[in-house]
Amino acid sequence: MAVDVSDARLGDRDSIAGLLDDYLQELAQHREVAVGATDSRSYPYLDAYFSESGRRPFLIRREGKLAGFALIRDPTSTGRFWEVAEFFITPTSRRKGVGRDAIELIWRRFPGSWELQVHARNTASLRFWTSCIEASAKGAPQLTEIETEDGKRFQLDFRVERTR
Repeated sequence: MAVDVSDARLGDRDSIAGLLDDYLQELAQHREVAVGATDSRSYPYLDAYFSESGRRPFLIRREGKLAGFALIRDPTSTGRFWEVAEFFITPTSRRKGVGRDAIELIWRRFPGSWELQVHARNTASLRFWTSCIEASAKGAPQLTEIETEDGKRFQLDFRVERTR
């Protein structure tokens, strides 16, 4: 199975917006408090990923077919670390290694300190991310419980080393 991660261009915005709609609807089920975007029209950062330096949109394909997206912020955007801001794999592509392979490609492309957050109620996502980090990063992630406007989340901090 071939997984490809490519830089998304402005012409790919509609493809990401469609996937973002599905992602945000799914994400809303895991929020403890019903606040935040529920579709791409109400997501405040989508256009910024195509216009601001420090924000990087990616399309994920499996065997040439669109399978997901990733929205990544780099240290110029966050101030100190890389961040997996949003990451989505379509349900039909899940449990096939697509997400794991895609994030591995991204992390290897951009080594350094990383951070991501998971809603506390999304236990499957927490298992997925912990497993990916333990397989790719230097050591286990540092896990911190945080409170946000939409409820409790777990923040995972970790470091990906440069490969030789």
